[in-house]
Amino acid sequence: MPAAMPAESAKPTVPCAACAGQAHADEAVRPHHAPHNDQTYDLQRCPVCGLQFWWPLKADPSVYETEGFEAYVDYHSGARPFPRWSEPLFHSLNGSGTALDIGCGDGAVLSRLAAAGFDPHGIDLDTKSVRVAREKFGLRNVTARTLDDYAAECARTGIRFDLITFFEVLEHQDSPRGFLSQVAALGNEGCSIAGSVPNRDRFLARLDRRLSDGDLPPHHFLWFSENSLASLLTHAGFEEVSISKVGALPFSSIVTKLRAIVARKASSWPIQMRWVSKFLELMTPLLAIVPWVGMRAAPSHLFFKCRTATKSTA
Repeated sequence: MPAAMPAESAKPTVPCAACAGQAHADEAVRPHHAPHNDQTYDLQRCPVCGLQFWWPLKADPSVYETEGFEAYVDYHSGARPFPRWSEPLFHSLNGSGTALDIGCGDGAVLSRLAAAGFDPHGIDLDTKSVRVAREKFGLRNVTARTLDDYAAECARTGIRFDLITFFEVLEHQDSPRGFLSQVAALGNEGCSIAGSVPNRDRFLARLDRRLSDGDLPPHHFLWFSENSLASLLTHAGFEEVSISKVGALPFSSIVTKLRAIVARKASSWPIQMRWVSKFLELMTPLLAIVPWVGMRAAPSHLFFKCRTATKSTA
């Protein structure tokens, strides 16, 4: 009889960042080499919860301070537009109390919360953005420190919060379950939780990632769908989890962004090609129709709301 064929070696796996599943490399996606830290990352997909995440899963805080991504130039100058993906929070605020914004950036969200009657507190890893929060919005209870340090101080002093927000923060985490555990410990019983993440299935996501490294490591490590985000929040023990798609740009903003992209790309073209950039600039209102429709079918962000667990009244 012929010799038995050796069993096919199992694909290498890594532990899922969000659940107990074992994730496999997504072979359809090429590894990403990050020039910021000269590290190569592979995209993993969990078959249990559906999360996609980049491996090795290790955050690099230096990208914020050194303006490793162009958005931080706006943050540090105080020129960042108000984050449109946070608007649903202000449509549903009920009551007031003490609020904590984790990853508060330039303080724009905290300023709106203060105007709504909340006592605002915030933390961020980026000292330059925290300085903007203090100088532009007059916020005093904002500090540049890690969540570990801040949570330890709150545990010593007994400070707890009625509302905790973290917009565009969860996708940066290299330990999302540990992060959410700390969030829950900082809240009062039944504390409201809200935030947002990029929608991995947004319109023209692939093109977006070709034009910018902002949704790639070492900036973003986690790629969420609605289902994988709901799974993470539910398994973290939060209640009343709801998720909605948000962030579609108005038409005028799309035109402005397209013109900025054309200008940035054309700056490196030879002079005999400059007429092309002028033509594209004139055509941007027509070109903007497609992304305007697409963004409404598949918006850029996922907004989530939930609550920390409440004691049973039974």
